[in-house]
Amino acid sequence: MGYDFIDMNTVISLPERAASLQHWYQRPLGRLLADAELGALAEQLPQLFGYHLMVVDPPWESCLLADSRIPHRIIQRTATAPERETGVIGHTDHWPVMTDTVDAIILPHTLEITTEPHQVLREVDRSLIPDGHLVIIGFNPRSLWGLRRWFSRRTAGMPWQSRFLSVSRLKDWLSLLGFDTLQCRYLFHRPPLNNQRMLERLQFLEPDNEQGHMLLAGAYILVAQKRTVIMTPLKAGRSTRRRLFPVGIPSSSQRNVRRVSLDDDLH
Repeated sequence: MGYDFIDMNTVISLPERAASLQHWYQRPLGRLLADAELGALAEQLPQLFGYHLMVVDPPWESCLLADSRIPHRIIQRTATAPERETGVIGHTDHWPVMTDTVDAIILPHTLEITTEPHQVLREVDRSLIPDGHLVIIGFNPRSLWGLRRWFSRRTAGMPWQSRFLSVSRLKDWLSLLGFDTLQCRYLFHRPPLNNQRMLERLQFLEPDNEQGHMLLAGAYILVAQKRTVIMTPLKAGRSTRRRLFPVGIPSSSQRNVRRVSLDDDLH
């Protein structure tokens, strides 16, 4: 089953879509969602190990990575911004990163604003080392947030004009690329309202457990790991045919030796 990309407004460039999403995160609803997403990310960072960590175009006002044990942490953006930390400028679909060099990659809503999510995942697969980790943060389409997007995607701005990707679809894509999904957690169980007071009153909807409920959650965080492919050399195949002579057929030299020895015995 193909994925419908027609509804994405391709007239707006990727940097403009990224800037629009960053602006939305400064609104009341966006700030509360950012707190939930950054809190969930902070819980995952200590579990990622290696030397290089890359975050691709985060929409939050500040991307806190202090909890990471990885010493070299870099943020890649599609455009420079004076008020935002930037380490590398690069296109979301084509990264200025060498193959098999990054230990962990974080995609916070990166797949939802690009026109080529499959290409982004191929770049992830190319850049990650074997056993490297991928963290994806996305909007949940199978919830009230998905309904809000469905009814307002033609008129509203970001994030409603982006593509919400379901967890099941992501798992299928990752499996085809050779990734194992380690865990997935649903985040922020309040409806998509921009009323600060109402959102605070609905705080009781947040679950006590870590899993949450898919139909109420506005976002999710998914952690996957790139499989290690071990190339085992094939040994030379042995013939399985049964021998006609179990002891083998002597060569001509062996027959000559045998003949000479027999003649000596006769004499």
